[in-house]
Amino acid sequence: MNIQQALLPHKHVRFSESIIAVAGLVRTLLSEPRSLDELESLVNQHRWPRRPSFTELVLAVDVLFAVRQIQMLPEGRIRRLPT
Repeated sequence: MNIQQALLPHKHVRFSESIIAVAGLVRTLLSEPRSLDELESLVNQHRWPRRPSFTELVLAVDVLFAVRQIQMLPEGRIRRLPT
């Protein structure tokens, strides 16, 4: 997987397959603090055009952390920061 191609949508990657789209989905699923395993389970249950890989999920979480939308709690759970 080419990270640059997967990060942003372009003429060869559908929006639903981009890391930005997966990050948006992850952010909506963080209504309460969750572990990465719980997030993976929720993403896999969610109706989405293509199931993201675990690597794509981790990259989406990294993007959300980089833009300060989420925070890692001491017990290893991830929570969404208030806007």
